[in-house]
Amino acid sequence: KRDPDEEIAVLPPRMGVATVRQVAANAVMAGCLPEHVPVVIAAVEALADPAFNLQAVETDVNPVAPLTIVNGPVRKAIGMNWGRNALGEGNRANASIGRAVRLALLNTGGAKPGLADMAILGQPGKYVFCLAEDEDGNPWEPLHVERGLRPEDSAVTVVAATGTVNVLTGTMYNVRDMMALVANAMSYMGSNNVILGEGEPMAVLTRGHASMLRREGLTKADVKRLLYEKSGFPSANLPPIMRRERVAAVEKDGWIRPARRPEDILVLVAGGSEPNHAMVIPTYGDTRAVTRPVRLP
Repeated sequence: KRDPDEEIAVLPPRMGVATVRQVAANAVMAGCLPEHVPVVIAAVEALADPAFNLQAVETDVNPVAPLTIVNGPVRKAIGMNWGRNALGEGNRANASIGRAVRLALLNTGGAKPGLADMAILGQPGKYVFCLAEDEDGNPWEPLHVERGLRPEDSAVTVVAATGTVNVLTGTMYNVRDMMALVANAMSYMGSNNVILGEGEPMAVLTRGHASMLRREGLTKADVKRLLYEKSGFPSANLPPIMRRERVAAVEKDGWIRPARRPEDILVLVAGGSEPNHAMVIPTYGDTRAVTRPVRLP
């Protein structure tokens, strides 16, 4: 019921004007159903927020790609996957929404590989990068509530992700040991989060991890502090050629971490129920995650 010519966003690098009609056309090409389109529109709105820095994300040599995270009642209404294989194949809503976002960036924003998108290697997330949060298995506030919305709101959060790192957490460790493994995976020296001295590295934990942590009495803020404290490496280990002025922002007392402060670490609950594997999603380091409500008809 929205005006087809309503302007949703201006998308760099071509500064193309994304209208409701154009977003819907890209959604059709991606295989979306009509009920998926409000989610795609919200994602496009979020990407155009200056805090996301879409111009840099879409034109850099880095393999960065937008990750679209969906929260709230719309997840169930459109049949999204937040459980087993949440970032894999097999779910139409996840796949088509993620693909529609990419097509909007290509067709309206003009981020065509080799012309504007200069990624040296790219990554599979440039095709499809979308999932929902497992709010039923999350003992803490879901991502959109943490970011200022109500539990009954539907929302999209976009994150500038540079890839995924699997963490074999096993089942033999206590939860603090598990989080030490996750924190270690956040801390590789070549991370944009380290070298650019900012960003919001993300830890994707399963409901198995989350329930174990909650039983220990840990809040989400506690988990972020734990990850922050156990992350990083000695400043002396960073090769001198990689030292940049911006590294100082994440350096303290001779130790370099992948975030400026615990609050900058993003924590998401998704995936299968077992606590055997977690995932770290490093980020671009020169953007901020942006959340927008989904306007449902």
